[in-house]
Amino acid sequence: MARVTGLSVLTAYGSGPEALWDGLLSQKPATSAVTRFDTARHRAHDACTVPGTPDTFAELARLIDDACDQARLSPAERRQAPLVLAVHAGADTADRATRLAAACGLREVRTVHTAACAAASSAVAEAAQLVTDRTEDRVVVAGASFVDASMFAAFDDAGILAPDGVARPFSAGRDGPVLGDGAAAVVVERAGAVRPWLRVAGWGNAAEAHHVCRPHPEGAGPAAAITAALRRAGVGPDRVGYVNAHATATPAFDAGEAAAVLRALAPYGAQVPVSSTKALHGHCLEASGLVELVVCALALRHNELPVNAGHLGPDGDCPLDLVLERGREPRADHALSLNTGFGGVSSVLLLAKS
Repeated sequence: MARVTGLSVLTAYGSGPEALWDGLLSQKPATSAVTRFDTARHRAHDACTVPGTPDTFAELARLIDDACDQARLSPAERRQAPLVLAVHAGADTADRATRLAAACGLREVRTVHTAACAAASSAVAEAAQLVTDRTEDRVVVAGASFVDASMFAAFDDAGILAPDGVARPFSAGRDGPVLGDGAAAVVVERAGAVRPWLRVAGWGNAAEAHHVCRPHPEGAGPAAAITAALRRAGVGPDRVGYVNAHATATPAFDAGEAAAVLRALAPYGAQVPVSSTKALHGHCLEASGLVELVVCALALRHNELPVNAGHLGPDGDCPLDLVLERGREPRADHALSLNTGFGGVSSVLLLAKS
């Protein structure tokens, strides 16, 4: 059994799960004008960022220490635990990752996941597999993405970013995401010294290979990943009480994901509460799966679902039960966290209330 016994997170709402939860409950997006670099020549000018220019690996070191301390890992337990990372790969990533593991007192870097926006959720899936198969007693998973000039320019040049700085997942009139800073770390253990935040009950990965950047209109990949996660956990779709959707507020991707949820959770798909918190904390790219795992942990612990912000009105391509007001409770004891990426990759985590 894979239990999440420690977690830490950084978003534009601040550091720590409490800051993130307060931000989500405020229903106010953490969006502001970008000051980290010049956006004068761009169509979009806003993002969800923390102050200054964070160093990715310095922030990861702090978050890993926080998560390990929360899980009450001893120095000896840290030395036995491998690190699984989710980051955007660069020329020095392997060296910096190795130094990070050593600085945090961990055994080694086992894997660096770079599968676009599904990287972090696939990293958590690997950790859960290792712990469930008894290959490891515990695994530390960490991931980060901070808005930089090159990625912002790439998304903006492709016409993907919301020009008015407002993301509207699953909504009529949606026209793209807002990028966001995000980093998080979790400790996944078979058993632990503290009450777990939640269990990773199932996971599924799929690659629909439909198109390099356009999704399958019927959501073939995400549907397959959801089905695999449910099958692995031995859980039926009636046990899913909430879906934290990938939904980046792009017309085609949101429609495909809605089709996947309806198909994979049939006949309950239209009754399951759904929201995409990217409208609030921003799209954290490679770190999305970890940030949104923390969102699900908080929602299950507080028994309240975060809203699907920015909604203007229903879209016929997205006939889902969206969480549009505060006070909604999960309809059952499991939550699905769904992430997809360019190239047709999808990764799903089925998370169970502890």
